[in-house]
Amino acid sequence: MATTISKPTLGAVTMPFPSEAIIEPFWIFAENTTLGGKTKRDVMARKYKYTLRWNYMVVDKYDALEAVINALVAVTFVYDKWPQSATPGISCLATLSARKLEKGSGDSDFWSSVTLTLTEVSSRI
Repeated sequence: MATTISKPTLGAVTMPFPSEAIIEPFWIFAENTTLGGKTKRDVMARKYKYTLRWNYMVVDKYDALEAVINALVAVTFVYDKWPQSATPGISCLATLSARKLEKGSGDSDFWSSVTLTLTEVSSRI
């Protein structure tokens, strides 16, 4: 039986369910190969990057999301779909893609496609 999950939140903004959501683990490391051919790796951090895409996002949701991101500080991201970002959430830095008009007109009655990328602030090791 499927469990109902909440919509993702960034700071105080509740976003609509994304059209696509990707969680990507990545490591920050230095890797060297010795003269004898042995490879050594020094891992400095292991984090997750979250990418959320919307085919259609209404103006007021985009504006609220943009205001949080334009504060240029780390914010709490919660998306219970993934245990890595489940309640109480994880501190992330955010970037927002260009806003592409998909349909509608005027200054408040249109839909945009947009991508939000979040990178964890702290290492998990």
